[in-house]
Amino acid sequence: MKIKKYKLIANPAAGRGRSRELVARITEIFTNRRAVFDLEYTRGPGDAARMARESAGEFDVIVAIGGDGSVNDIIPGMLFSPWPLGIIPAGTGNDFIKSLNIRSGLENAVDTVLKGEARVIDVGTINGRFFANGVGMGFDAAVNRESYAINPSKQGLLLYVYALARTLGRFDPVALKITMNGETFTQDTFMLTVGNGTTVGGRFKLTPHAMIDDALLDVTIVRPLKLPMLLWHLPQVFLGTIDGVKYATLHRTDRLVVETNGPVPVHLDGEIYHGDENRYEIEIIPRALRVIGNFR
Repeated sequence: MKIKKYKLIANPAAGRGRSRELVARITEIFTNRRAVFDLEYTRGPGDAARMARESAGEFDVIVAIGGDGSVNDIIPGMLFSPWPLGIIPAGTGNDFIKSLNIRSGLENAVDTVLKGEARVIDVGTINGRFFANGVGMGFDAAVNRESYAINPSKQGLLLYVYALARTLGRFDPVALKITMNGETFTQDTFMLTVGNGTTVGGRFKLTPHAMIDDALLDVTIVRPLKLPMLLWHLPQVFLGTIDGVKYATLHRTDRLVVETNGPVPVHLDGEIYHGDENRYEIEIIPRALRVIGNFR
């Protein structure tokens, strides 16, 4: 029986610098499991994808150590690859792993990489850039942007709740022209979320019914609402019942176009989207990425 070899690609900046602290523990677990592995750190944009491409064939599994942004970085080097991608969460939000049913804890994550099932899933694109989990426009992207200005001692859900509180009352809805499923309409929008996965910001289930292998994107549009109503409905976001909120409409599509007359904050897999476009073409690429998770 062939012994599998694992290429570990770690982002030292993930989790606001916490990744390096976790890597020692992760490699210890791999060693204790008697796994054969090699570790390499990224140094800048494009490194993860390049390392993945260069390691394909020599290693049986490529493993991303980091957050959703680290997974996003590695996607271009893994598209349509026969070798699977394993993920060990070491980021801030770690949202994508929820769609892979990876339980919390480093040992659980390593065991999933070593023993989990490989499945081919979909990947999204926005103006030619890839995403695994999702895209947000409007309020949730403004919250994401605010989170980067906050003391790095805050992590995960606490970070996003704190950023949300700081953004409340300071964000003005934007008019978006949206085209999908053969229909075009203009909507004053508090936020628009496009999900391949279900969750953003650690535990905000804005596209709770999304599936990573159905060749569709889930789209949630929230109309402007007053602060008391936002706070009233917030628990439904955590519970995954946003479809019961009268200000929200949920859609499914394989492609949408969003146009705006002015600047709008955008995040891509939890990372700030840098660009000055006023037209966003978003679509799904079916069966584009092989990943390891707990799917049974």
